[in-house]
Amino acid sequence: MRIGRWISSLFRRPVPPAPRTPSTPAPTTPAPTPTPTRPVDTFEPGAPMRVSLGKVTGYSAAERQKLDKATQLMGNVLNSQEFRDAVLSADFAGKPGFASETRSPQDVYAAIRAAKENYTDAADGEVDLNVKLENMSWFQRNVVGYTTESSDTLTTNRRFFSGFEPSEMAGHLAHEWLHKLGFEHDFKATARRPDSVPYELGDLVERLARGPLTPLA
Repeated sequence: MRIGRWISSLFRRPVPPAPRTPSTPAPTTPAPTPTPTRPVDTFEPGAPMRVSLGKVTGYSAAERQKLDKATQLMGNVLNSQEFRDAVLSADFAGKPGFASETRSPQDVYAAIRAAKENYTDAADGEVDLNVKLENMSWFQRNVVGYTTESSDTLTTNRRFFSGFEPSEMAGHLAHEWLHKLGFEHDFKATARRPDSVPYELGDLVERLARGPLTPLA
């Protein structure tokens, strides 16, 4: 029997080894996409407004002193009863409001108090100013200052700044800053342009900055 099993084993076909199955890595779960954090409004309607300088370009030490005084006056005006009452009682063409503006005086005042500039993430009740002083060309000799929609900077012509009182500079800053809140006016010197938010309230800030004010209660 042993000889027979040995002889039969000589003619048995070898069995090929079973193919190896390549190992498959365990599926991975993609990391969840982070949800963008919404900016949080931090301003409190009853809290005093603040005026803060960020980037300050082109100002000498003496010019910076005038700028600092102007921002202080601007803050005093924005936090006054006189400013609030003037904005809320504004009228144009026999109706409450301003030229070139569909919002009511109440909405205009609320936007000013919220201080949500178009280059900041959230309303914080703070006037955030990036300012630049420069010698403008002869072709811009009559330009007091400007800002553009895509810029976070308010530029002032040194030719005008040199003769400004701090109250005038406060009014100028207010005018340009109001553009950053989305308030506009006619580009050309139309009859209604002085009644727009930037012009009317910029002039108001300048006038009020010259006299005594009553702080908001």
